[in-house]
Amino acid sequence: MRFPVADFQDKLIEHGIDAWMMYDMRGSNDLAWRMLDVAPDAHCTRRWAVVIPSHGRPVKIVHRMEQDPLRHLEIDSVLYDTRQSWADALMHVTRNHAKLAMEYSPMGEIPVVSKVDAGIVELLRSMGKTVVSSADMLQSFTSVLSDEQIAGAILTAGQLKDTVMDAFSFIVECLRDQGSVTEYAVQQFILHEFARKNLVTDSSPIVAIGPNASSPHYAPSLLQTDTITNDCVVLIDAWCKHNSPGAVFADITWVGYTGEQVPHDVESTFKIICSGRDAAVDLIKQRCADQGAIYGWEVDRACRDVINATGMGDAFIHRTGHNIGTEVHGPGANMDDFETHDTRRIINGTSFSIEPGVYIQDTLGLRTEIDVIIDHDGQPLIPTEPIQHAVLPLFSPNWRP
Repeated sequence: MRFPVADFQDKLIEHGIDAWMMYDMRGSNDLAWRMLDVAPDAHCTRRWAVVIPSHGRPVKIVHRMEQDPLRHLEIDSVLYDTRQSWADALMHVTRNHAKLAMEYSPMGEIPVVSKVDAGIVELLRSMGKTVVSSADMLQSFTSVLSDEQIAGAILTAGQLKDTVMDAFSFIVECLRDQGSVTEYAVQQFILHEFARKNLVTDSSPIVAIGPNASSPHYAPSLLQTDTITNDCVVLIDAWCKHNSPGAVFADITWVGYTGEQVPHDVESTFKIICSGRDAAVDLIKQRCADQGAIYGWEVDRACRDVINATGMGDAFIHRTGHNIGTEVHGPGANMDDFETHDTRRIINGTSFSIEPGVYIQDTLGLRTEIDVIIDHDGQPLIPTEPIQHAVLPLFSPNWRP
């Protein structure tokens, strides 16, 4: 991978920032590692920094005994060893730069980009520097997908949806043949299907009956699992990517009911979260059609306002969605005006989830989750279409969408 100096500098000029300082101590800044293409197994035990000015040549500051991790960056180098020489190097390299962008978030408002400790910020401020967040710039270097990655994500989304539907079919077969099946057995069925399709995941999928689903991150295990029988609400949340370099995750949630007719209270509550999801999608589609900017917090607010209006807002206890990339929770803009206030713009070439839910403790949890991709032309794609609009009545003849 080339070091895209000109691309970094274009962003700095666009945002009116003198220089971008990427700083790391023992892997503390995974975003800098990604942007600078540092080898994942690089032996980094000392702090380093790379300073990219808006004009001129970048400089790396590395410890005298540990130069290898950044050796692939063919740029000017300044060496240090003592604590004083580290401070002197920072002062020298940044002498012409009053405003520095770093992986820092004022007041910790966007934790996913808050990678720099308070001490290094204090040190730079003591040198007269103004430290600002790189949050609005780094998406372009950490979250934008290639056309090949987008195509792969669309294919994976289809395979994932088929797998989830097959898992519901597996539940139906088990209940008809045996009268019951455990959440864990269904989870293992999904993992077996992933392996058969050459798909991988970073953790096991969620299979949860109603009360268990009231904890959004509940997942069964061999030692902790409940039994699915007739008349159960069953939530399946699964995520995976193709087992190949650079592959992108898909992440979806569907809800079924092990009976012929879904109870009215369950169905009416599910329609509430679907309405919130659809309001978020409508906002995205309208902004894209108008070629207008859209920010992560706005998507969350569009969804949350609908759910709040029904009186169920207190049961919606998490953000509306998250960025998706080669990691299921990527570093790009989240759909969040709840846990955080994500002011980052949603940019072309990125993928994210929309997943509102409501959770009534120890009683019921419901969630609907889709993926949205904004392609490089600014058009929204929903690779998991058709999306769910009603709880699946698994014992009815035509339950499968």
